[in-house]
Amino acid sequence: MQVVPRPGFGIIDLLLRDREAMLARIRKGTDTNAIMRTMVATIAVAMAIVGAALGSYRGGVQILYAATKLPIVLLGTAALSAPALSAIGAALGRRSKLASDLALVMTALAFGSLLIVACTPLLMLARSVDLEYHRMILMTVGIFAIAGIAALQMIWRGVALEAAPGWRTAVMGLCVVFSLVGGQLSWALRPYLVRPRAPEPMFIRDVEGSLFDSIDGAFQSARGNYSRDSAPLPEAD
Repeated sequence: MQVVPRPGFGIIDLLLRDREAMLARIRKGTDTNAIMRTMVATIAVAMAIVGAALGSYRGGVQILYAATKLPIVLLGTAALSAPALSAIGAALGRRSKLASDLALVMTALAFGSLLIVACTPLLMLARSVDLEYHRMILMTVGIFAIAGIAALQMIWRGVALEAAPGWRTAVMGLCVVFSLVGGQLSWALRPYLVRPRAPEPMFIRDVEGSLFDSIDGAFQSARGNYSRDSAPLPEAD
């Protein structure tokens, strides 16, 4: 008896095996609702796995915290970025189609999520060898940056299929919004990793500095240049 794959798994299989066909399907508006449901579920599950892996650096309740926050970051980024693609494109003469744009952005982020979850063994390996905290941050940022570039490239290819007026400007505008929104959401909902010297895990940290300041600080700390104002040594008894 032949087993018929469920529609959701068929969509994921198409995304992994033939992204050109997936993009053409989105452009034609075929099964947009099914695609949206599948991509939302894919992002939620994949990012929960990645979040749990990151949270395991500290362990305990931080695993649950990080597994909850990462799906929110990516789904929130998609929900806020897709209207920008439609609005900028419409202003430049492109036919507005928010549902297809949202499906495209969700699909691209789902693809990026699958790339990140494929790197989870690397995160767990780094955890198992007790990779230094700031090096772990830089490794995580690098993995997410590569996946983000792959997602944006997929959006570029999807919009390019239309050959609509101003599509390049629309995608470049989306890239700016995507980076700002994604960076701000991830920064607002930090931490995902928790400093080993932190007294206890926390769901959200108070806002201090900026995302770029944090990345620069992690890079400097990984090189051995520490700022004692931001990372004071524990007081002696």
